[in-house]
Amino acid sequence: MTNNFKPGDLALTLVGNDLYPAMSQVELIEALKTGDVWTYKGLTLPLAKDVWVCRARYWEMIYQSSDLMPLRGEFTHEQHKAKEAV
Repeated sequence: MTNNFKPGDLALTLVGNDLYPAMSQVELIEALKTGDVWTYKGLTLPLAKDVWVCRARYWEMIYQSSDLMPLRGEFTHEQHKAKEAV
């Protein structure tokens, strides 16, 4: 899991579907590791990957770190950090 995220952070989702659209703002609730079990509204799902439990206004979902873009701090990708020549 990435160290860029911590519970309580806000992020945008980079993937989506009809129910959970991409670019939705979510709050990161907790990090779950491979082998943990996620239970939500009667659904129990054993996890095959590390994920974050995220909450939006009306729903809760799980996302991999790579499917989230943080909305705080320095999150520019390394290749975009090149400094302009003086």
